[in-house]
Amino acid sequence: MGVFGHLFGHDEQKDIPDLLPAIDRAVSGVEPLLKQISSYPHSYRKPVAFALEYARSLAASLPSPVIISRDSYAKDAFVHALFPAMDTVSETLCSSMAVQDYRHNFPASNEIYALMGMRRNEKTVVGMELSGQTIQRDVVQKAVYFTSHTLENPAPSERQARDQVAWSFFDSLVGKVKRKVERRKQHKQSQLQERDMLMARLRTADAQARPSLEEQLAKTLSSMESTINSLELSNYIKDFEAVLLNPEKYLSLVQTPIILDSMGIRQAGDATGQGEAITFNDLIGFDRRNWTVTMVHCNNMQSESFAARLERASRKLAI
Repeated sequence: MGVFGHLFGHDEQKDIPDLLPAIDRAVSGVEPLLKQISSYPHSYRKPVAFALEYARSLAASLPSPVIISRDSYAKDAFVHALFPAMDTVSETLCSSMAVQDYRHNFPASNEIYALMGMRRNEKTVVGMELSGQTIQRDVVQKAVYFTSHTLENPAPSERQARDQVAWSFFDSLVGKVKRKVERRKQHKQSQLQERDMLMARLRTADAQARPSLEEQLAKTLSSMESTINSLELSNYIKDFEAVLLNPEKYLSLVQTPIILDSMGIRQAGDATGQGEAITFNDLIGFDRRNWTVTMVHCNNMQSESFAARLERASRKLAI
């Protein structure tokens, strides 16, 4: 195909791994009937390839996995900041459905890599503060803490875990495309209801009210025509392009540095020696609330204590 393929665009993105499966995945996630139109799959090559590469770069930009263990909880300020207590670490691992599925699929594995997401919260507390050589009491402070710890995309290696994370980011972007279409479908239903209401009112309207109702009906019918046209399968590509060619508007990672002391109290930027600057990665746009995320690595998964806790958690969930 050579030069002609390049000229007419058939060669573009040929080096993107998994492009055709990604197109199938994206289109199936929005509207499977799109596969029946003549422009499939070529029209989707560019937006899907762009979004897939963006999702992979986003997954690759996550810092190296942090080790989650009792030792790291005691020694690593970042790990200590994420969990209110050591027991929370065990609870997070043992209550995760993703981890339980992983253990079922890889029973011999002694370690796990995954993406951990949490909700970062702040609350006002009253505590003590060291000012020079003086301890001040009843000082209003901001405590930073994390809840809703969730493990996703577990895998036996970091590379596999990051690959799964990339696909979950890609699926999130595709979900934004689907929501754009669903909003138009909902708008169409609202327009249909408005049309029916206006037609019903027209049937009983007197001569004075009729001109205004007819004008409203004409506007509604015109707007409906535009909405119905936008829902033609051939126009769906505009939704894919709007989101997948501008993925940073819909999904991004933002680094947020916060200075925390050993008790999780936020310190001022000019504080000296009273805390450690920790950089948190916030995933913006993945769902309605923002997540603080990090790659994690857990080993010694075969330990008797962990296995016992996991079995107890499984029984609770089964009940």
